[in-house]
Amino acid sequence: MPGPSAAEMKRAALAAATDSNTWLPALGAGLILATDRDQAWSDWARRERPVFGSVAAARRTSDVLLYTSFGTALVSSLWAAGDGAGSTRLAVQVGAVAATATATQVIKVGVGRPRPDDSDTLSFPSGHASAAFAGATLTQRNLARLELRPTTRALLDAGAVSLATATAWARVEAGVHYPSDVLAGAALGNFVAAFVNDAFLREGVLAGSVTRVDVLPLRGGVVLQLMQRF
Repeated sequence: MPGPSAAEMKRAALAAATDSNTWLPALGAGLILATDRDQAWSDWARRERPVFGSVAAARRTSDVLLYTSFGTALVSSLWAAGDGAGSTRLAVQVGAVAATATATQVIKVGVGRPRPDDSDTLSFPSGHASAAFAGATLTQRNLARLELRPTTRALLDAGAVSLATATAWARVEAGVHYPSDVLAGAALGNFVAAFVNDAFLREGVLAGSVTRVDVLPLRGGVVLQLMQRF
């Protein structure tokens, strides 16, 4: 499969940036930072531990949920590759996860935000959140290719997002990330995964973007029809 053109990459990037799964968590992170609520909400989560019961349990569970998100993306990728292009699809999606991890680490080092527990200065954005939401986005892309009942697809989509959301919250409850960290990670993970997947597999906004030329018979001649589908 040939790589995407510059125009296709631009369209895929714009579509990924304007996806509500990108801009909504990004907006949420911005609002939390602007209103200076990070510390208070982080302290409450660490003190109350409303979901996982302890810091240790939250840390362990965040890892399990992250691996589950990866596994779901992998299985759905192989499931969706019924057209014989399984290796290409899998390679692109592994590349999307790697690109997410790289972008996350670059931003972490550049920002240098201390974690709530002061263990290091790699708090923003959350790597667990970005990776988990990248996995959720890829899973949703894979499910969209399958012939499933709408209700079934909606439930599976919701399950993928719920896994990622639980992973992100576990990092807050574990005291290793602020709420804005995980929201920024969610936005980054969705953006990178959607961009790489759609640009290189020509899905989403690029699906079916081909040129077709038809010759239609007409009394006394023919009509040449050029159609560009986007």
